[in-house]
Amino acid sequence: MVGSRRSEEVVDPNIETRPSTSALKRALLTALRCVDPDAEKRPKMSQVVRMLESEEYPIPREV
Repeated sequence: MVGSRRSEEVVDPNIETRPSTSALKRALLTALRCVDPDAEKRPKMSQVVRMLESEEYPIPREV
C-alpha cells in the first residue's frame, strides 16, 4: 500500500479522529524502517521515539 501510494488505506475506518497525512507518513516510514530485513539498519527504540515525535518529513536516516 505504501509503495503504490495507498497509505491512507492502512488506517482503521472506525477511528474517530484520523491522523494527518504527515503523521501517517511519518508513522508508516518509521514502521518500515523497524522491519528492515537488515537488522543493522533497524533503528533503536530511542530513535523510533524521535522519529515519531519529529515534524520533519521525510525522516532522515541516522548514520
